[in-house]
Amino acid sequence: MRMHRYRGKENGLMIIGTASELRALGQSLIAAAENPPAPLVKDWPPEVAEVAIEAASEFSFSFHLEAPGSSTPKSNFP
Repeated sequence: MRMHRYRGKENGLMIIGTASELRALGQSLIAAAENPPAPLVKDWPPEVAEVAIEAASEFSFSFHLEAPGSSTPKSNFP
């Protein structure tokens, strides 16, 4: 998978993958919704899927299930 950040008239982040990569990600997300994993760290949302980014080996993109009643970590969006 790879990612592309774009700015201009619209701003965003694209995660681009093959059909099989996107299918595997989707299946991981669906499985987590049906059978939520336990958090590995108290009050932090459990990770349900992680995507390695091709162009930046030190960077990963992960998906986490919201922990009921928790707001940890805080949002960093304005």
